[in-house]
Amino acid sequence: MATAGATKGRAQRRILEPAAREWAGKSAGAANAWLVLVGTRAPDWQDPLFEWREEPPTLGTPHPGLFYPDRLGFWTEVRRWITVLVRSAWPGALTQEALSAAAVLHGQEPSAARASMALARPQVVVALDDAAIDLLPATQAGDRHEVRIRDPHRPRQDYTGWWAVTAAGVIVGKAPQHPAAHKFYKRADLDAFLAAAPLG
Repeated sequence: MATAGATKGRAQRRILEPAAREWAGKSAGAANAWLVLVGTRAPDWQDPLFEWREEPPTLGTPHPGLFYPDRLGFWTEVRRWITVLVRSAWPGALTQEALSAAAVLHGQEPSAARASMALARPQVVVALDDAAIDLLPATQAGDRHEVRIRDPHRPRQDYTGWWAVTAAGVIVGKAPQHPAAHKFYKRADLDAFLAAAPLG
């Protein structure tokens, strides 16, 4: 995390210029993100009263898109997930530091999402929906550690997420629920999924 904040001048431009050209639409985050959350669902969190502004990726500071005031609470929940995951690896990380080390990619255009991930080269990638699994670095299904969480409103309904590590050492996961569906899981249950990431 310190590296992103320390990168300035020409070195910063060398990272940001290609990232700005390749960055996936409706996405927010750092060009050199340690953590990437990627989803393929349309961004139905957009509010007609608050225009979403496309901004280039950042380096060493939180992306303004992470603070978009959507009515669904999607971005609020995303900020929480990011902070929990980053603090699992760096317990003393401030919220601003955690958000500076992450990106959220919307992969309606898979090639743009893959290009953004190739530029960022994250160490942790989490698919937010089933279709986004195709955007993850490859893992063997048998290597996946499953985590189930319950729907608080329907006792017989549960959701399955998983974690795995690629041959290159990248940690990949599939979230048991989408952040926009935060009313369908308990915070403590989702935090248990996040805490199960093999970060240590």
